[in-house]
Amino acid sequence: MTNSHYPEPSNSTPQTTIVEAVEQPIEAMPPIGITPPQELARDAAAGHRGAAWRLLYKIMENDPHAVEAVASQKDDNLAQHLLEFIAFGTWAGKHFVIPPPLRSSYYARTRLYTLFLPESGMPSAQAQRVLFQAAREQHPAFREAALSILSVMSTPDALPVLQDALHDPIQAVRLQAIKGLERLKLPATIPALTQALSGADEQTTIQIFTALASIGHPAVPTLLNLSASPSAWIRWNCMRALSKISDYRSIPALTKALRDADHGVAWMAAKGLVDFGALSIEPVLRSLTGGEITPWLVETAAHVLSSQRNPQVRPYLAPLLTQMHSFSYMHTGISYLAHRTLNQMLDEGIIKQISRQKSN
Repeated sequence: MTNSHYPEPSNSTPQTTIVEAVEQPIEAMPPIGITPPQELARDAAAGHRGAAWRLLYKIMENDPHAVEAVASQKDDNLAQHLLEFIAFGTWAGKHFVIPPPLRSSYYARTRLYTLFLPESGMPSAQAQRVLFQAAREQHPAFREAALSILSVMSTPDALPVLQDALHDPIQAVRLQAIKGLERLKLPATIPALTQALSGADEQTTIQIFTALASIGHPAVPTLLNLSASPSAWIRWNCMRALSKISDYRSIPALTKALRDADHGVAWMAAKGLVDFGALSIEPVLRSLTGGEITPWLVETAAHVLSSQRNPQVRPYLAPLLTQMHSFSYMHTGISYLAHRTLNQMLDEGIIKQISRQKSN
């Protein structure tokens, strides 16, 4: 697939954009003609740009015979040329005047991707063979194009290729690999995703934690370990991912994070605790009864407690919240009120009733 006409890649290669919208030179457009799509597909596979232009035009016009012609090709040449076009906008390594319907970058990418998807174009075995090969190509644009399609395919067969691409020197390629793992939602990918956090930039880190959150409950132990990271950015993303998963095991970590030295982390933890409803009341009250009472702890804990919508618990929390919202609050007073509120709710069985929600 490698062709000397393509730009030489390097570690400094800028992030690629598949099928970039570029201004096209004014050239004579070939007529559509009446050549059967099967013949166009055969000639396009041989590298003829005129046939490729007509075939792509018919595909964009939703001609079913054109799609069938793509699917019927026995060798990989046409699929490789299509992937090259997606990556570079060239055909068989030569300049190619893009058909008007393809000049919208997003629409072109979306429509041509479908030719590689199961039951939408070429046979799955052929599509995977071409994409797996391209994912290890020398040129970053090929790798990005292949991985972006594989991520949409969501096939477990692509797992080794996607995991290898986590170490690609080009950020755009790594991001496509992470998106592919996100869609697979396989617990087996957790170690590879966690390892990829080392040296990851801001955008890549967000994407990795999004992938971990998509895996769900199996990722909770790993996220709990990462929540003790010295990096505030990692801790913030942990709180965000744990909040999305909404697993009861994360309540202690979220409660502890209300005291985090970074205000952003503390607030993300508070937002996560709100989603647990009344189940967050007891751990937050216990947090207020022990340890140092800081303005940030008061602020985040008050947000959690004041967000309770259960009418049964609000009267118990009202005196404490009044004190917490006061500008002249005394830290010792808050600890005392929190302790009294917790004991009252324990004595009257309110906490026990709330605990039943978890078991149910």
